[in-house]
Amino acid sequence: MRSPEPSSPSTAEALLHGHNNNGCPNSPGAPASNYALTLTHTHIHIQRLSPRPGKEARLLLPLSELVGCSCPRAPAPPLLVLYWYPPGKRRKGVSRRRQVRAYLAESRPEAERWSAAVQCLLREVTVTADTEFSRSLLPRPRRLLLLVNPFSGRGQAMQWCQTHILPMIREANISYNLIQTERQNHARELIREISLQEWDGIIIVSGDGLLHEVINGLMERPDWEQAIKVPVGILPCGSGNALAGSINHNAG
Repeated sequence: MRSPEPSSPSTAEALLHGHNNNGCPNSPGAPASNYALTLTHTHIHIQRLSPRPGKEARLLLPLSELVGCSCPRAPAPPLLVLYWYPPGKRRKGVSRRRQVRAYLAESRPEAERWSAAVQCLLREVTVTADTEFSRSLLPRPRRLLLLVNPFSGRGQAMQWCQTHILPMIREANISYNLIQTERQNHARELIREISLQEWDGIIIVSGDGLLHEVINGLMERPDWEQAIKVPVGILPCGSGNALAGSINHNAG
């Protein structure tokens, strides 16, 4: 049974509405498609105005599945680029596969306005249909401290980080500092001494051992009661990853 087509948003729900072309500036021979885009607080509604056989006429893109967006600087065309990770099915659990959708705006200011509006919603900035969207509304970029054990994953942790993790972080407009651990307890000593106020979270790219070091480093600080509240995430690439697996299971 086919899923019902997404309904169009009401005028009261819409924050922005505009007409765009598909972004194929490097494919002059490709057939042009016109789209109507409508932004609400929870979705981007995409309506194909020039239907093509075998292509969906409507697409409902949940903001919860959107990592980020961008508007490439001149001399690039005025594109709104959306980075989307919709869930898919696999034998066990759910996987997500990266998709990029680019739409050609009527002008660069219009593309920048859409980019600012989408980022405001992703950063949970309070906006209404009367908001004049611009980058000045955005809070400072979030900052992450990445700790990578280059010996994890049979020595492939750094390559895996550069190939999969860093591109997603950049797409989400997050700034970061990446540190490769050099010895046992390196992360523990680092976390014990650094200024945690500079970071919005700590991401560990390793097996369970580095996670233990970070937690111990937080608990050994004089301000441990506040330090332990700093968000800590782990992207497992060790041999067993039992602790990371248990955390993921309990988190649902």
